[in-house]
Amino acid sequence: MPRLTLRTLLAYIDDTLGPVETRSLGRKVADSEEARELVERIKKVTRRRGLRTPVPTAADETADPNTVAEYLDNTLDSATLKQVEETCLGSDVHLAEVAACHQILTLVLTEPVRVPPRAHRRMYGLQTAPGATPGRRPNKSLPIGGVRPPESEQTELDDADAALLLGLKRYSAETSWAARLALVGVGALLLVFLAVAVFMALPPRTPKPPETTPGHSFALLPNPAPEAIPSKPKEIGAPKKPQDPDDVAPKPKDVDVNAVVSELAIAVVSELAAAKPIDPGPALGDPAADPDVKGRDPIGTVETKRVLVLIQDPLQPGVWSRLRLKDEDDEPVSANFPVMALPGYKANLLIGERDKQVQVVLWGNVPEQLPYRVFESRVTFHPPAKGFDADVTLLAGRVYLKSKKLGLDKKPTGAKVRVRAAGEVWDVALPDAQAEVLIELVSWFEPGTAYARVEGTAPKREARFAVTAGAAGFAAPRRFKIINTVAVNTQVTWDSSSGTLHDPKAIENMQESLLNPVLDGNSQRLVTRVLTETADKVTERNVTRQILATRFDPAPTAPDRELAARLAVYSQAALADSTPAGGDLLKPLVDVLKSELPWLARQSVVTALTAWVARDRGNTAILRAVLIDKGLGEDTDREDAADRLLRLLRGFVSPTKPDQDRLDLLGKWLDDQAIPVREAALWNIVAVELAAWVPIPVGVNVGAVGSAVNNDEYKQFLLIWRGKIERLKNRQPAPLPVPPPVGKQ
Repeated sequence: MPRLTLRTLLAYIDDTLGPVETRSLGRKVADSEEARELVERIKKVTRRRGLRTPVPTAADETADPNTVAEYLDNTLDSATLKQVEETCLGSDVHLAEVAACHQILTLVLTEPVRVPPRAHRRMYGLQTAPGATPGRRPNKSLPIGGVRPPESEQTELDDADAALLLGLKRYSAETSWAARLALVGVGALLLVFLAVAVFMALPPRTPKPPETTPGHSFALLPNPAPEAIPSKPKEIGAPKKPQDPDDVAPKPKDVDVNAVVSELAIAVVSELAAAKPIDPGPALGDPAADPDVKGRDPIGTVETKRVLVLIQDPLQPGVWSRLRLKDEDDEPVSANFPVMALPGYKANLLIGERDKQVQVVLWGNVPEQLPYRVFESRVTFHPPAKGFDADVTLLAGRVYLKSKKLGLDKKPTGAKVRVRAAGEVWDVALPDAQAEVLIELVSWFEPGTAYARVEGTAPKREARFAVTAGAAGFAAPRRFKIINTVAVNTQVTWDSSSGTLHDPKAIENMQESLLNPVLDGNSQRLVTRVLTETADKVTERNVTRQILATRFDPAPTAPDRELAARLAVYSQAALADSTPAGGDLLKPLVDVLKSELPWLARQSVVTALTAWVARDRGNTAILRAVLIDKGLGEDTDREDAADRLLRLLRGFVSPTKPDQDRLDLLGKWLDDQAIPVREAALWNIVAVELAAWVPIPVGVNVGAVGSAVNNDEYKQFLLIWRGKIERLKNRQPAPLPVPPPVGKQ
């Protein structure tokens, strides 16, 4: 009886043992847990993709092909045999190599292989004499085992390479006509079954519906009288025969079935026309529906109070109306209308019918809360298609999704949401009420992006799906990609540059993915208080007309003067659409950039404009027209100054890998006569100093520095930053420069 060794186990798996040996070894495998685990391990490693091959070395004789061949032939000495098996048991690479070789040899040695004559000649033609004889005629095909079959089993050679190489049965002179006809008959029978199946699957033909008028009501047509068919042709000029009185006598009136059916159809259609059609929402390949300007269809409500959540009026571009004022109840959210939470505000929205709702958190952010490239959160909700609980298009920013759906037993259950972002369509499955996911879309210009005055290069868009609590399912139906379970703290990313949807990976920076990141408590409370006070002061629906118009330049005695001005800047940029009308809303920001407000207020304008320019491809041309109209400096050419500023706003230098020539140019532009150009250059230098894409120099005790942009203290401040450029080229850490105190105006 065979012993339970690795080699006999391989023979057992590949079924090369005799019946008695197989039964005996099978009982041993069943009784040994280690043997069963080894069998499963062998099957797993031979199917494992990407597994490398052993590399022969002087120290590892088991990786030598000759050693493996001798092991499979059972010709190794006991010491080497033991070493080979120990190596295989300890290494998946060696185990997979030995098992795969054994499997291949089993197939080759047990099944005769017929080599086509043409392939035989080609192979011999690759080698010149005396290594091979190219003109040599091939022998009869033999099994690999080297034993010639009996003459009665040898068939004529067939030169059909494809049939022999694919292992298909070929016709030969010994194949009977009955076998050939049987094969043809089987094929014909399959075609008949296929035709019958297709015919049965076709929908039944329905009678043509009655014609309708534009008003969706049936137009009844009189039933035509049956035309009398004469028994013989009428003779021309023959006298007309008088009618028989019996022919014109009244007959009993038959029931007109068609008329009755038509009347019933009219009633049904009229009732359906009176009811409002149900919008199933955009399908997978359909564009998002346009808003119905005549009437708004409520699709959800705003839960959070004292926040600025806005909805856009499609009849008035650039006009945003506030949802839910301070003292109002839940405000309905309309379908197919853009909805936005201004930067810094977090708002909970409930989307869907009662007990079938999905919580959508519009996550607005300002750099003072988290220095990250997300500002406003802008979305559009659609009526969901069948099988979905919500359908949302993410236009910009970030949202969090969570199920608030209740089952038939009134217990929390999961939900399914379709998300659209930058042309991508993702289906998110929330299995339970504990699951929470993040959807994010940001756009920005990569450093080195070519500058063009009109259209130029499109900004790069990055989207991601991340699980922040529990687990969730993810599917991209247009890409035929399904991930049944995405674990917590895992994300799936996509970017427009590569157009690739990447596989799930761990979230790199959890602080940038949390709904409520752990930050400095005092500063966060201060930002929250200013945002809440601002929201309370907005008492009109037309937010565009009222929003923070007087808060760009608060009174010097106003509390938190600088912070209020910075938050007003971010909100004003969020209200500006990518239209010429939206460009008019940027003019107050240009005024702030040219003013003598505190330095951080002007830096916030650069941050806001950097994000706004990257929002859409045509925004560069819109902002350029605004800059030329406003004028950036008295003694500078308006167009040249506008181009310099736009270059600085469109990813001029990389904060992590700065270009030295561009750093030199930044130092030159610190002396520019146009104040906005100086501030944008300083913004880029601070970004390199902090190695941050959204530079917030909170470590600088700036106070009211720069309230006078031409005084000696401010010029000295710029001189310090200009001197840091050489050190920034080498990325040598150094403390931030201390700004001068508030002094001469």
